[in-house]
Amino acid sequence: MQNPEKENSAWTLKKNIVRVFAYSFCVFLIWLGFYTLTNSPTTPKDKLRGIGEIVAACVYLYVDIKILISKNKRPNR
Repeated sequence: MQNPEKENSAWTLKKNIVRVFAYSFCVFLIWLGFYTLTNSPTTPKDKLRGIGEIVAACVYLYVDIKILISKNKRPNR
């Protein structure tokens, strides 16, 4: 039987590997969003797509980092 504290840990190897790929993908989406916005000629649809890419990546990063911070603030039992 595994330790329940270890199961809920945010810093396991598997989760860290997933985070590396997810954060890299978010950086790529932010870059793609800015590229889409600055690439000319841009249509209103392109501008919305670029803004959507940036917002989606930033929301994921914000939520994930907020969860990590809140897990670290919890007292250990």
